[in-house]
Amino acid sequence: MSFTRVRGQDRAIALLQRALARGRLAHALIFAGPAGVGKRTTARALAAALFCPQAPDVGCGACEDCRLVASGSHPDLLIEDLARAREDKPTATRLSIDQIRRVRARLAVRALRGRRKVGLIDQAELLTADAQNALLKTLEEPPGETVLVLICTNPDTLLSTIRSRCRLVRFAPLERDIVRDLLILEGTAPEQAESAADLAEGSTDRARALTAEGGLEHLAELRGKLDALGRSTIPQILDLAADLAGPRGDKGRAQQRRNLATVLAWCRDHLLDTASATPPGDDDDHDRLDAIRHALRRAEAAYARSRELERNANTHLGWDRLLLDLRESR
Repeated sequence: MSFTRVRGQDRAIALLQRALARGRLAHALIFAGPAGVGKRTTARALAAALFCPQAPDVGCGACEDCRLVASGSHPDLLIEDLARAREDKPTATRLSIDQIRRVRARLAVRALRGRRKVGLIDQAELLTADAQNALLKTLEEPPGETVLVLICTNPDTLLSTIRSRCRLVRFAPLERDIVRDLLILEGTAPEQAESAADLAEGSTDRARALTAEGGLEHLAELRGKLDALGRSTIPQILDLAADLAGPRGDKGRAQQRRNLATVLAWCRDHLLDTASATPPGDDDDHDRLDAIRHALRRAEAAYARSRELERNANTHLGWDRLLLDLRESR
């Protein structure tokens, strides 16, 4: 396990490597960015760099410590996430205060293989209020030579007092070709990999979901329905909104994220197509300028409503408003 495993995050890796080389790595970091762009892989690579006896602060990728980190079984690497929460409570949807207490207790114990310990809290945006307050105590009094990494999609979901005590490291969406190449490397057919990479918005998680269970076919069908919004009746639009809201739970949330990504990509493509059809400087072509304004209003409406849905607004009502906005902005 080493930083060479991470693709497309040169800026984040360079920041971490500089901090390690100067001996100035923060005791607590937030890795923030879209899902499926390498945050967790980078966190493990950082742990390997801190544990590796062959290439200290770099990670050789071949020694026993690096291999243990890669397998997730290093005794000085502690990982808490939703999967771990469900080992305690199968119906859990948040990360609990008990998990944070467990992290604090284990970090306080002397390292078994070296002098450092690393704690990773994945999906940190799912921490309950009590868990965040407990975590704050850990950040104020970090035990021994420890490094704590919080992995999340949106750091604004964390308390400001937590953010102020952590070094923020931002991760960008991956380039399309990187997503495509990773899918092909995992065995996806090149044609499917190309299509999924086009719609994945730089996320390997989204790309993998698109290639599974007829995801690409579903999204192609959805784009067709969006094209027909102007001819759809109100009942048809409300039925479509109910379908897009999906079921409750993790599966429904994942499906909703894919649907939102498709709607935003559809709006973006329509805006770009409309703008490219307008000759530069042709201010007299009022029809085309109006078309661009309509396409821009549609994209703005879609973005605003998607933000509401991401903030856990009423899902069904959010989709109703989103599709009706798109219909009216034509």
